[in-house]
Amino acid sequence: MPPPTPPPASPPPDRSRNDFVRTVRRALRNKGHEAAQALLDAELARSGESSDTHLAAGLIDHDRRHYRRALAHFRHDEERASHVTPVPYVDSLFRVEPTQGVARAEEWLADGSLTVRARTWHTVLRHLFPLGVPELRHTVHDRMVQTYAGDEDRWPEGTAEIAWLERWRGAGEHEDAPAPAGRVAFGVLDYVQPGKGKSSQNIGDHVQTLASMGHLARRTNLRFHSDDPDLADFVSELQGNVRPELHLDGDEPTDVELYRVDRDGSTFQRFPDETWLLEFGWFMHDLAGTGVWDFPPHRNLRPLFVSFHCNKRGLLTPKVLDYLREHGPIGCRDWTTVDLLLSLDVPAFFSGCLTTTVSTVFPPTDARPEPATVYVDAVREPVPDGATKVRQSYRKVKDRTYVENMREAYRLLDWYRTSFTRVVTKRLHCYLPTTSLGMEVDFRPAHNADVRFNGLFRLSAQEFEAIRTGMLERLRPALDAILAGRPADEVYAAWRETVAPEVAEARRRHEAEPAPPPLSVPAAELAGRLSVSQRATTTDQEADTTETGTDVVLLPDRSELDAVDDAVRSIEEAASGPVRVWVVEPDTAGALDDVLGPTTKGGGQRAGMLLPSVLLHLDRVVVVPVGETDVDATALGAVDLAGRPVGARPSAHWDTSGFGVLYRAARALDDRPEVAFELYRSMHARQVFDFEAFDTSVLVLDLDELRRRRFSDVVLADHRAFGLGLHQVLHLFVGPDVTTLP
Repeated sequence: MPPPTPPPASPPPDRSRNDFVRTVRRALRNKGHEAAQALLDAELARSGESSDTHLAAGLIDHDRRHYRRALAHFRHDEERASHVTPVPYVDSLFRVEPTQGVARAEEWLADGSLTVRARTWHTVLRHLFPLGVPELRHTVHDRMVQTYAGDEDRWPEGTAEIAWLERWRGAGEHEDAPAPAGRVAFGVLDYVQPGKGKSSQNIGDHVQTLASMGHLARRTNLRFHSDDPDLADFVSELQGNVRPELHLDGDEPTDVELYRVDRDGSTFQRFPDETWLLEFGWFMHDLAGTGVWDFPPHRNLRPLFVSFHCNKRGLLTPKVLDYLREHGPIGCRDWTTVDLLLSLDVPAFFSGCLTTTVSTVFPPTDARPEPATVYVDAVREPVPDGATKVRQSYRKVKDRTYVENMREAYRLLDWYRTSFTRVVTKRLHCYLPTTSLGMEVDFRPAHNADVRFNGLFRLSAQEFEAIRTGMLERLRPALDAILAGRPADEVYAAWRETVAPEVAEARRRHEAEPAPPPLSVPAAELAGRLSVSQRATTTDQEADTTETGTDVVLLPDRSELDAVDDAVRSIEEAASGPVRVWVVEPDTAGALDDVLGPTTKGGGQRAGMLLPSVLLHLDRVVVVPVGETDVDATALGAVDLAGRPVGARPSAHWDTSGFGVLYRAARALDDRPEVAFELYRSMHARQVFDFEAFDTSVLVLDLDELRRRRFSDVVLADHRAFGLGLHQVLHLFVGPDVTTLP
């Protein structure tokens, strides 16, 4: 059968109109957002708004991941956007309004007069994977391949992308595979998915799978089979390498059929019902870069969750939370994930990392290398000249077969232990497995306070052994039930019974909310150390301050004091009603330092934390920054807060996660990781994951409500303990209890 005829070409758009847009695109690619924005600002000043400026603004917002704003710009001339900026337009459309993205793809397929290039179809195809429209996905996939022929120069990367996607061409969703007669179906994790850029290139992921295989390989009565003979052979070889003291001897031979499971794309594979697997790791990769995760996994998989890590708000949908509750308790690699899940009513406990058990499949060796150090992705300090350097993350990992990567993971660890005595590394999945193999390891992560390391950072020998032994012991009863062919409800009952004490302990720890030590001096007394002045107002200067009018507060930093008078005048001019302006002077003399310690966050930050105690005679205020005083304070002061203590504008940051604000603050505690880990614990004890971040530059504060909640005493203790600024302490204190300002 001859290949389908490509659709006829439509007349090309008028390229003379596109020079400015191309210039902005080049600036984005070569010089970044600021350069592109400067070009746009200059064009707006010269010519005003136009189709060109909206397309350019859409490109910039898309590049900044402000997809909703980008789409609004593209829609000023949607047809031209689909010709001139098709990939950012399509990407924004699917991310914001996926149903409209599907409709647009169907229109393009039906209209044979349009020219839609292969790279645009590729963007459409990526977004169709998570939407449950397999027939449309197959049609778009075919159209992408057709339109790429003869057009390769326009998209040089297309050859590799199209070749990568061939294995998913025509793949169904949640399809059944025939049950392996007389065999237990068991999955082992791999790390590829339809998005090539989102598939793992870190061999450390395969080290995790290697450790998981050890819990099967240690059972001497198992016989392994697979459609991929190399996979069955590899696990059988591991069986022969298990340390004798870890052997588990069974009464009867048991046949196990092994299935490769794509951790981030299992929906598009085929498995028999009740295929068991150990589910672990960091689910960090969204499906084909769409912002949507392929999770829960394939409906025929039956997971036991250990070493699970999550910090992506997009993963934890209501559907996923129900799935985790159904298949829990969830063994978590780190304490932060434990607290996150417990705050969402998902039973969870700290299991530590599977890679602590990788020594199971490495037999003892008499070889004793001469003292030598290997540096594995070490970044903290320069590596000495002549030292051996290794990278565990590299592109070739994507190009090898699954078993080739598994063999490479084994070879690499065996080389470490037989050629070196010491390891210096930033990689968690080098630090833990080489420690398991008995090596001396200097763990130097890129960020000591990384959320992933809570409970794993520089473990003592006793702490490490407790994790390793606990992992070996807790998995044994459930695996016994699986390999004996017990039904799923009995397996999960065995799992729940085994880990019940650990879940109970995790709940006790979670509910014992950590609190920073209280201040040695109460906030009310600290407030007396600050100076407050009332400046010229639009109300009668002699009138009582309780007279009708809006109270506006300025919190200048030391560097802003000279601009205060101009700011007061601007506030008066912009207000639509009477206002009184209060200026809380910054702590230039360090009057608070004896209690709170020195700070680099500016005097205005601490003054803001003390406002309810400083302005005791006021019940509500509008806080505006010295540099943004053209807002109508009267209108803001009239906003109904609906009983909430704070009114704020939505965050302008592309990442609108409230916990993202707090996670970034914790990571700044690089030199005090133990303090960061307490902050992670505190944020999950106080707030339920996740909520929308907000902008704290302009605020409406119900001071009476904040006083009732002891705001100043609480947030100043957080400020002292964790080094948080006003923006962060407000997020930690109020969470989602915020009214959105216009």
